[in-house]
Amino acid sequence: MAPSRRSRPGPACPCGGRPAAEVRGPLARTTAQRGRPGRAAAVLALAFGAIVFAAACSHPGPAVSSALSASPAAPASPPAPSSPASPAAPATPSPAPLPAYCAQGGAELWAHLADCGWPGPTNTGPDLSQCPGGQLAASSGSLTRTIEITTPNTVISCQDIQGMLDIQAQNVTVRNSVIESNSGETGEDANGTADIKVEDGASAIIDHVKINGDDGVHACIWHQGTSLVVNAVNCYGVDDGIFSWADTSFSPTTGDHFVIKNSYFHGFTTATANGHEDGYQTEGASFGLIKHNTYRMTTSADSAVAIWDSLKDSHDIRVTHNLITGGGFAIYAEDYNPGDGGPGDPSAVGGFSDTDIGFTRNVFSTYAAGCVGQFGVWFERPTWGPYDGGPTDGWRRTGNKVLETGQNVDDGNPGGCS
Repeated sequence: MAPSRRSRPGPACPCGGRPAAEVRGPLARTTAQRGRPGRAAAVLALAFGAIVFAAACSHPGPAVSSALSASPAAPASPPAPSSPASPAAPATPSPAPLPAYCAQGGAELWAHLADCGWPGPTNTGPDLSQCPGGQLAASSGSLTRTIEITTPNTVISCQDIQGMLDIQAQNVTVRNSVIESNSGETGEDANGTADIKVEDGASAIIDHVKINGDDGVHACIWHQGTSLVVNAVNCYGVDDGIFSWADTSFSPTTGDHFVIKNSYFHGFTTATANGHEDGYQTEGASFGLIKHNTYRMTTSADSAVAIWDSLKDSHDIRVTHNLITGGGFAIYAEDYNPGDGGPGDPSAVGGFSDTDIGFTRNVFSTYAAGCVGQFGVWFERPTWGPYDGGPTDGWRRTGNKVLETGQNVDDGNPGGCS
């Protein structure tokens, strides 16, 4: 199903790695042009609580026996003579305090993200200490080529890859690597293209990977598989960071079951797709966790997180402890199916829904614009019904604040927004 993204409503009323370079399982077929890959026959059904467990079990380590050794038991030792009490062990030293700018925000924070405990350019992407000689092995070729991964349990590690990875198998891992690609398309002709695409019936773990879309693909990671775990990714040069796509022609659960954590999203482009830049976006996905990421969006971007319901229900998604700046509005979680209730548009009542979408302990920064996003933190349209531009069952917001002012924004946008 070719994605066609809806125009955004205007704001006027947005595991560690193996110690060797490896590709276990072939980098399969490499094609010069993108074609629709064959579909897997089965879909893995995962509960939200099992996402990380299932991903971790995809590549189990050596078995650990629970039985005790068969060696004979040693005889009991006689009691030791009493002795004066030993002096107490020294207390563990407290961690060094964070620099003052971590709490104050502004340019210093954004120039030293890792020092303040946030994902940034120095603590995401490949960990070269896990690679032979501290180097990546070159996998050179055209940036427009497609590399199809068709063997389950393939591990791609310590590679510098040119071209788009098309994952068609279960339990594929890409770690401690760099990927750069370009679809050769612009605008909406690039819809659905990605540096890494997880196809129908496939699943993947993307861990410590630097992803450069070269201003020529729609997304860093396009997820329409059965599950996706993303950790410590550095994503840039794309229109959308990670897109969960609902290919309902294949399964009602495509694009579901995802974890996105400890990753850095920045430097996006308007050259591909519809030019609305979003750190994470879906038009229908469920059972997701977006945790401890940095979204460095500009004021011309659409949002850091956009959760929609145009293709199927979105539900059970947690967005927690992220650092966010920029966007028209920083957050969308809108029910707009079958319409958004705007002038001449149908009401959202009766179609798909956005439910159980929670936002907790997120930190919003005014660095990109004086009001976090250009127009506010949360997209709302209070003059349009029935859900005022928010989720079907209302906003679920706890402990969200503006870094520079300390203002709690659980009840709405800061004053003074456009």
